[in-house]
Amino acid sequence: MKPLKKDYAPIFPQPAATETVEIAEGIFWLRFSLPFALDHINIWLLDGGDAGWSIIDSGFEDASTRAQWEAVFTGRLSGKPVETLFMTHFHPDHFGLAGWLQHKTGAPVQMTPGEWRMVQTLTDEDSVEQLEQLYRPYYTHAGVAEDVLEKLLNRRTGYRNIIHPPPPETVAVHPEQNILLGGRLWQIIGGYGHSPEHASLYNAEDNILIAGDMVLPFITPNISYFPGNPPGHDPVDLYMETLRRIRAAVPDDALVLPSHGIPFRGLHDRIDAILEHHTARLDKLAQVLSDGPQTGYTAMQGLFAHRELTSGDVFFALGETMAHLVYGVRRGHVIETFNENRILYQPAA
Repeated sequence: MKPLKKDYAPIFPQPAATETVEIAEGIFWLRFSLPFALDHINIWLLDGGDAGWSIIDSGFEDASTRAQWEAVFTGRLSGKPVETLFMTHFHPDHFGLAGWLQHKTGAPVQMTPGEWRMVQTLTDEDSVEQLEQLYRPYYTHAGVAEDVLEKLLNRRTGYRNIIHPPPPETVAVHPEQNILLGGRLWQIIGGYGHSPEHASLYNAEDNILIAGDMVLPFITPNISYFPGNPPGHDPVDLYMETLRRIRAAVPDDALVLPSHGIPFRGLHDRIDAILEHHTARLDKLAQVLSDGPQTGYTAMQGLFAHRELTSGDVFFALGETMAHLVYGVRRGHVIETFNENRILYQPAA
């Protein structure tokens, strides 16, 4: 089995707080801090010459990130307008300051319709109330205790409180579409499982993949199951299929620009390691369920027994456990039954 964590030799010096590092002609690496265990995000600045700059993702909505942006605007970005704001997906570390940047620059925000719909859902008051009505029984059926349940509900429905008010509209872009950003032609590669319609960008001429969260060098993106998705929604399968499509479409020696970690080469080996990781997760889950019927919550405790989970960790760990349980149920490997307002999971006979 390929090791999930690999030591990649740095290809470029890591930028300091407001510095930028040119990693290819006209492509600059910007790195902002995050107030989480995952403590940074990479932003990519694409120089389109006289047409202006394209910015890939925005960073988290907090005073520190806004201050860093102000310094970048008086430094690297000074003298030319911002042409486009491209958001890979809706998560707050990527989209949190999209509205602020749009207001500051006047540039249009581009993102896929699936991601924009999720922003609208999570910021609309009526939709948030409907979400709570879905999530409360979902967490109850998973066996979550009442005190933990309230924290999880606040986490899921509090999205609008941790992003800058979003732009009034966005420009829709679609998977397989070719778009011009920073003077280069990029093909949008749709990604699924981590978010509704994640957009990675591949430039074939220079063999560069802006991977977003789809392929990361040191960690794997969270793959979670949540209620409200279409019947048959299977995040683990969707994510693994996305990785296979990226592997088929992008050469192994592409320069990969991830949203977290460092630029690296060796795309196919990394994808293979992530696929093997999820296969190992499914095997581990089967071992957990062999001890007897489990709720989603107790299965999570067994699956993540190797680490201590904070209340914030539980949100992601439970979502990931449920995604792997759904994968097993969809394939007939796991049976689910109702028992006193709980769903119990056990291996199929």
